[in-house]
This record gives sequence, C-alpha cells and structure tokens, in this order.
Amino acid sequence: MNFWSEGLGDRELVMGLDRAKSDRRGDVIVLSGVVDSPAPWEYEVKVEYDDWLAILRTATTKEACGFIASKVSLASVASMGASIVKFIGLLAWYRARRVLGLTRAALPAGKAPGEAAS
Repeated sequence: MNFWSEGLGDRELVMGLDRAKSDRRGDVIVLSGVVDSPAPWEYEVKVEYDDWLAILRTATTKEACGFIASKVSLASVASMGASIVKFIGLLAWYRARRVLGLTRAALPAGKAPGEAAS
C-alpha cells in the first residue's frame, strides 16, 4: 500500500501491508511494520470497528469491484472468494462464541489475567 505525504516533500511511502503484524489492543486492531521506501520507518496503524465498515463498504462499490475485476485472473478471483468465505466463517464463529458466552470477559485497561480489579 502506498501513502502520499505532502509534509515529506511530495513523497510516497511504500508499505508492505501484506507483511504487517496485527495485534488486538482493546477496541482496535494495530497493524505495525516498516515502510519500505523512501527510508525504513516503523509505522503503527490503529484500525477501529468503523474503519473496517468503511473498508468493506469501499471494497463493494462498483468502482472498486470494476478496478479489481480488470486486474485479476480467474485464480485470483477464486483466492479472493476463499478469503471472503473464511472471513464470513470466522466472523460467524466468533460472534456465536460471544452470543453463547464462551469468550472471556474483557479485562479492564492495564489489568493482566488473574489480577484483581480495583
């Protein structure tokens, strides 16, 4: 993924988003990694629930779908389809666990498992 920055003198920052590490921290997913160019800089992107909705809504516009369709092979379409099925399956699994009360209660900020709440 490329980001443009006027503050860096019209530079484009190239991120290897496919190599980003992800971690859930409270109400956000944190993606972190290193910008490939123009210089190796560490980055951290915090993605909230509303951001995921915006990403999915953008991905399902006719412009985005038309762009992707003009670039991909049939094998890529199959791979994307498998990713979508996996996403829906995981979403259903985690939602079902939550509805059935099979997930651990969220810990207060800064508390470790087994640490008493004050």
